[in-house]
Amino acid sequence: MAAEVLQATGNSRCPEPTEKREPAMAKSLLTESDKRAIAEVIQKAETSTSGEIVFSLTDAAAKYRHATLQAALAGMVIGAATYLALPLNHSISLLLWIELISFAGFYALFSKLAWRRWFISSAEMDARVRDAAFTEFYASGLYRTRDSNGVLILLSCFEKRVVVLGDKGIHQKLGDHHWDEVRDLIIEGIRSGKAREGICAAVDSCGQALAQHFPRSHDDVNELSDSVIDRRMRPDAP
Repeated sequence: MAAEVLQATGNSRCPEPTEKREPAMAKSLLTESDKRAIAEVIQKAETSTSGEIVFSLTDAAAKYRHATLQAALAGMVIGAATYLALPLNHSISLLLWIELISFAGFYALFSKLAWRRWFISSAEMDARVRDAAFTEFYASGLYRTRDSNGVLILLSCFEKRVVVLGDKGIHQKLGDHHWDEVRDLIIEGIRSGKAREGICAAVDSCGQALAQHFPRSHDDVNELSDSVIDRRMRPDAP
């Protein structure tokens, strides 16, 4: 059970992960140079602690196909209503074609654009990103750290959320307040157009806290890769 493995930060709206919306995130949020710089900061932060820090970036926490479908249906209704409102001699066959073309066009459009977010509730996006963070926590291997002192930072661009998860060992030492501060460093960095600096500052803050409570021992090994986990789709991806 996840609850037995880790503790996550919380707030009143989404009680498990620390998360906050950010209005300016996009697919081009971080360049390859930025990701290398973040990896170097992670590597440096971990030289003083037995803890592990993982930073992950994703396009979206879910496909949200139902939202795309709802948008396409709305587009179909708009297309049909527009046709019927025109001062023309209407025909059933042409109306059906307009509905079909409108549906297909809006489905293709909204499947590519973030506008389908209009058809998704905030609560659903909160839950999807929270679930994605827990999945990433396990997929990255953070749950296997020797002292239960792994920290995950997840950015999800579509939902415009930042999530921070701390394993139970380090969460018991720091509590929610520290994770809130880590999250806000990233949020403020993105808002000011300095995403790289904000993320690096957040990683450094995690590293200092981990070093204080879990200093590096003589037999410590780097249990996980320091590279940024980038799960965004590439433009040339199949």
